[in-house]
Amino acid sequence: MSLHEISRATGLAKPTLLRILRTLESEGYVRRGLTDQYYRANVRSVPTEDEVQRSVLAEVAAPVLDQLCQEVLWPSDLAVYDDGHMWVQETSRRRSPFMMNRAVTRFGIHMLQSGMGRAFLAYCQPEKRDEILRRLAASNEPHDVVARKKGMVEKMLEDVRSKGYATRATGYFVTQPNEARVTAIAVPVTVDEDVLGSVNLVWIAHAASEEQFVLRHLARLSDASAEIAKRFVERS
Repeated sequence: MSLHEISRATGLAKPTLLRILRTLESEGYVRRGLTDQYYRANVRSVPTEDEVQRSVLAEVAAPVLDQLCQEVLWPSDLAVYDDGHMWVQETSRRRSPFMMNRAVTRFGIHMLQSGMGRAFLAYCQPEKRDEILRRLAASNEPHDVVARKKGMVEKMLEDVRSKGYATRATGYFVTQPNEARVTAIAVPVTVDEDVLGSVNLVWIAHAASEEQFVLRHLARLSDASAEIAKRFVERS
């Protein structure tokens, strides 16, 4: 939640809340997002194993995404799978000089249209992939019905594995139609063959072709993914 939302929900004045939140941050109970500045429960106050993992992953990813953005200028998102969608846990969009949709942390990202969803599906364990695809195939959401075309989906995911990265569907957007002019490449974040999530690099399509962008930046994105995984293991 933002400071304004917490103030509205609690009835506490913002100066009072800031003092409380800074104390909670210093004690490790609260984490403030790198770019969206939303306050989130941190590891010490999170009860479930999945939420602990997400919190740790976001915590260790933040400085890696920041460094990546400083080097390549284009922004990145880190997302994890939950409940039929990918959910952004951290992003460097506010750090980038290029204006992008900055509300991505508040909306579920579709699995079969997004680069991060495709990267997760392509590299996760087969049992997990089958479970997700069955869920999507049973959904009535328009973005999910393609999961019923098993041959098409398998070809798509095999293409991701062959190239070593995923791309988003042309024209795909989550909330804003002008996001359709943006494209991305994504790779999984993997620890011991367990896919924790996906990380991407986003750019404006007319600025570079996929081939040009991959040649310039895929290796650095893959390095960032490996560094996030390494820091996750150390932090865990």
